[in-house]
Amino acid sequence: MADIAATPDQPQMDRPRIDQPAPEPRIRPVTTDRIASLDIVRGFAVLGILAANVVGFARTGPYYYWGMLYPHGFWEEAGWLVQYLLLDGKLRGLFAFLFGAGMAIFVERAAAKRGMAGALLLQGRRLLWLALFGAAHYYLLFNGDILLDYAIIGLVAMLFLPLGTRALLFFGLFASFYMGIMAAIALFPAGEIAALEAPPASAARQDYDAQVGAIVEQSRASDPVRQSGSFADLVRWRHETRTVWGRIAFLPVTGPGYLGLMLLGAALYRMGFFSGEWSRRGMIGWGLGGIAASAVLTLPLAFMAMAYDHYPAVSYWVQFGPTSLLRLPMILGYAALLVAFTPALARSGFGQRLAAAGRMAFSNYIASSVMMGIVFLGWGFGLYGDWHRLSLWAWSAGGMAVMLLWSRPWLDRFRFGPLEWAWRCLTYMRLFPIRRVDPAASSFASHGSPAKPGG
Repeated sequence: MADIAATPDQPQMDRPRIDQPAPEPRIRPVTTDRIASLDIVRGFAVLGILAANVVGFARTGPYYYWGMLYPHGFWEEAGWLVQYLLLDGKLRGLFAFLFGAGMAIFVERAAAKRGMAGALLLQGRRLLWLALFGAAHYYLLFNGDILLDYAIIGLVAMLFLPLGTRALLFFGLFASFYMGIMAAIALFPAGEIAALEAPPASAARQDYDAQVGAIVEQSRASDPVRQSGSFADLVRWRHETRTVWGRIAFLPVTGPGYLGLMLLGAALYRMGFFSGEWSRRGMIGWGLGGIAASAVLTLPLAFMAMAYDHYPAVSYWVQFGPTSLLRLPMILGYAALLVAFTPALARSGFGQRLAAAGRMAFSNYIASSVMMGIVFLGWGFGLYGDWHRLSLWAWSAGGMAVMLLWSRPWLDRFRFGPLEWAWRCLTYMRLFPIRRVDPAASSFASHGSPAKPGG
C-alpha cells in the first residue's frame, strides 16, 4: 500500500552511494508517476484480502483456522478448504511483496534527490506514520490489522535496500525458507496428535479434551461484546485483551516471513518483473505453475486438519507451519498472472477500476474495515456470528463492489485517495493539494502507460 511511483518506460536509475550528498536542503516529494501493473496487482490484493478478513469480523479471531469453534457441516468445511488453499496468508503475503517493491521505488527515487541516507531517513519517517495508522486501525476497527506489522518489519527491510539485487534476492529467499522450516519444526504438535490418537476413555485424551474445551470457552468469550457491544465497548475490549505491544512482541515469530516477501518484492522490481521486461508467456506459465504447486502441496495439510476435526494445535500448525513457505509460489503466481495480463486489463473498464482500487489501497483497506464493522459488529447491524464461510463471501463481494465503484470516480476528481493524501502530507510535513485542477485530464488512461510484458 505504499505510494508507488514509477513508469515502465522510465530509465533505470543508478543506485546512489550512501555517502552521496543531498543536493537540496528541503525535502521534495517523490514523483507520483505509476507502474500500471503494480496498481492492478495491488487492487487484486486489497479486494482479495477482504474475502479472507471478513471471517474475522463475523466470528472470533481463531475461527480463521479453527473451524471447530462453531458447529460445522459440509458447506462450512468446503468454505474453509477454499479459503485455506487460495486465500489465507496469500493476500497478506502479496501485500508484503508489493510493499517491498513500493519501498524500493520510493527509496530509489528519493535517493536521486537526497542520497541514499536521506532517502532511508525519509522512508523511516513514512513507516513510523504508517505504524501509527496501523495502531489506530488495530484498536478502533480491527485487531487483524496488517499495517502495523508491515511498518515495523519495513523498518528492518529498508536497511537492506542499499544492497545489490542479488543480495536482496538471497536474503529474501533465506528469510522465507527460514520462516517456513523453523515454523514447521517449532509448531509441530506431536504431543497433541498423540493425545488425539489415544482411546477416548484414556486420561491423556480426556485431559486434552478438557484443555480444548477451556480454549473454546476462552476464544468465544468475546462473542457477546462483538455482537452487541458499543463502539467504545469494543475499543476497551481490544485494549484490555489484545494490546498493540502483544502484537509487536509476536513479530519475531511472524516477521521473517514478511521480511522475506518484502525483500523479494524489492529484488523482482529491480529485475523488471513489474515493467514488462520478462517474457509474457513465461510469466503466465510461472503464474499457473506457482498457483497449482502451492495448492497441490498444501492440500495434504488441509486433509490433515480435517482428519483431526480442526483441533486447535493441529489447525494452528497447518495454518502457520509449513504453509508459510508453501504459499510463496502462489503469491508469486498471482502477481505474475496479473502482470502478464496488465496490457489487456489496462484497456478494459474493469481493469481500470481494479487499478484505481489499487492506487487507493490504503484508503480501501481501512474502508473495508469500516464497512464490515457496520455489518457485523454491535455498533452496526450486529450480524456477528450468524453466517457460515460461504455466505460471508457475499458480504465481502459487496465490499469489493463498493471499492471498485468509488475508487475511480474519486481519482477522477482528486490526486490521491484520502488516506494516501494524509500519509503523504505527514511524511513531508507539508500540505499538498488534493483536488485536481483539470478533472478532464484525469481520465484513467492518462495516468501512465501500462506495463508491457514481452511476448
